[in-house]
Amino acid sequence: MNAAARDRFAFLGREFLTWLWFEAETNKGAVDTPTFGPVRVDFGQRLTLETGGNVREGSTIQAEMPLLVEESRVALRTGKKVARARLVLEVGERTFQFGLDAESLTLAQVKLPTVLSTEDAPRVDERLLLLDELEAMVDEMYARFVRLRSDAKAWGPVRDEMRRWVAAPAPA
Repeated sequence: MNAAARDRFAFLGREFLTWLWFEAETNKGAVDTPTFGPVRVDFGQRLTLETGGNVREGSTIQAEMPLLVEESRVALRTGKKVARARLVLEVGERTFQFGLDAESLTLAQVKLPTVLSTEDAPRVDERLLLLDELEAMVDEMYARFVRLRSDAKAWGPVRDEMRRWVAAPAPA
C-alpha cells in the first residue's frame, strides 16, 4: 500500500482500538472471532489517545486500569481516539499481552503464554505458533471491525451507542 493510501485509511486503526475499548466495556469484555470464539479483551497499564490529522494532540494515561481513569474518557470526549495501547487477550487458559500501534497495527513487546516444551527447537516452533495465533486473533477482530465499519446500516447504531458510551462517566 502506498503512503497516500496508508494515510487515507490511518484513522481506521484508531477507530479499531477505540471500538475494542467499547467492546471490552459493553460486551462482557469479549469480542467474538470465527476461529477462536470469544476473545476476552482487556487494556493494560498504558493507553495513548490522539487526535488525527497533521497536528497531533495526545494524552497518555499510565495506570493499573487506564480505562477506568476519568482522564481517558475525557480524552475521548475531546475527540481523541486510541493511538497505542497495551492489550491483554485471553482465549481459554492462554493469555497474550502486547502493545498495538493503531496506525500500523504493529505488535510490540509481545508476551506469549507459557511455552510447554523444554527443548530448543520445539520451544521455538511452539513460540512461533503462538505468535501466529496472536496475529490471527488481531486480524480477525480487525476484519470484524472493518466489516462493521463499512456497513452503513450496521455501523450507524453502533456509532450512536459508542457516542452515548463516551458521554457516560468511566465505570467505577
